[in-house]
Amino acid sequence: MSPSIESLAAPLAYKASFDGEAPADLSEAGETVIVVKSRSLEGMQKEALLHTGAGANDSANATWRLTCDEGPYLNGTDLAPFPLAFFTSGMVMSFASNLRAIALSQGVALENLQCTLDNFYTMEGSALRGTMTGGALPAELHVSADGIAAADLKTLADAAVRGSPASAFLNKALISEFSMHLNGDLAPVDGVKPTMADILPAPGRDFDLIQPIAGEIDGVPILSKVSAAEQLFDVEGGVGSSLKSEQKRILHVRGVLKFADNGLFDVRIQLFKPIGSVFQFFGDDPVHRGGQGRAPSGLDYLSAGVAFCFMTQLGRYAQIVKQDLQSYELIQLTRFCAQTPSLEAGEADAFPVVTHVYLSSAEGLPHNQKLVQMGEQTCFLHAALRATNPVDVSV
Repeated sequence: MSPSIESLAAPLAYKASFDGEAPADLSEAGETVIVVKSRSLEGMQKEALLHTGAGANDSANATWRLTCDEGPYLNGTDLAPFPLAFFTSGMVMSFASNLRAIALSQGVALENLQCTLDNFYTMEGSALRGTMTGGALPAELHVSADGIAAADLKTLADAAVRGSPASAFLNKALISEFSMHLNGDLAPVDGVKPTMADILPAPGRDFDLIQPIAGEIDGVPILSKVSAAEQLFDVEGGVGSSLKSEQKRILHVRGVLKFADNGLFDVRIQLFKPIGSVFQFFGDDPVHRGGQGRAPSGLDYLSAGVAFCFMTQLGRYAQIVKQDLQSYELIQLTRFCAQTPSLEAGEADAFPVVTHVYLSSAEGLPHNQKLVQMGEQTCFLHAALRATNPVDVSV
């Protein structure tokens, strides 16, 4: 029986000591590589370990453990944030980090700064016929601040978004790459792009080699649930609605970022469609104060979101088609190249996501190849990578 968030009895997010072998440094000069190791827990729950490679400074080179769940719409327990909450948090933190740095470089004090990010996704088609496909629509970022003219704020915000690695994920058409292990043996993938990267061993044992260091900052949890969604039946976005075999819907996620007194990002995330709860994320800024690693960075959260979303789609598809899937794990690598924050900086860069999938199943190879294909095809965030959707910025 798989462990659960409840049985693990730990904070939803914490900095961890890791007694295993750290991932090899795969980054090059000016790059940040984030390694996400994730495994399925009970039901729709997942947990992940994040290791940030070079390109980040030593104080930010922490191992983070994060947990993820789903709300009533997927019959989840709603104990931890949903995958798209991690991605939205990471995006808006990445934008805000650049915005604050550029403002400081110009001698501008952004008073009462608030960044509101709305993300929209689509799901349409039939899981049983293999036509169900996830999609991503352009994100909308609204920035407000006191003590600065609107036109000047717009100039700063445009530059901040342009130089953000999160934008590179959305502005470029990136085709994700995959490998697959089935019951411990390497197996060919089908319907997705195979990776030429080195194949890595399954991450499962690594979760037994961690110990919590800190799950709070100034007495406040790094990750917490603020308010619970009302459980409604037989309505759009209600209980179990996302498990229907036929889909045609739009999802809407909003993240509102402010700065805490200690300089951390304070983000509240709510899922409007389907009906979801409100979660609070604290994040640290790799630029401000030299990135002290007090909480995960925006790119940490963004990377975790991609992994968690793909994991959800594996479990969701298996449930819908009643496919045997006893457990599933992955190792995912995201690679970014940021620009030095300035008004004149060009666009940041991001590279295709590489995902190694590890499945335990009594089904044969074709069924599991189809599982990985449909996981990628229905994943909202791999869809966001495939598409070209510049962020719409307003002030």
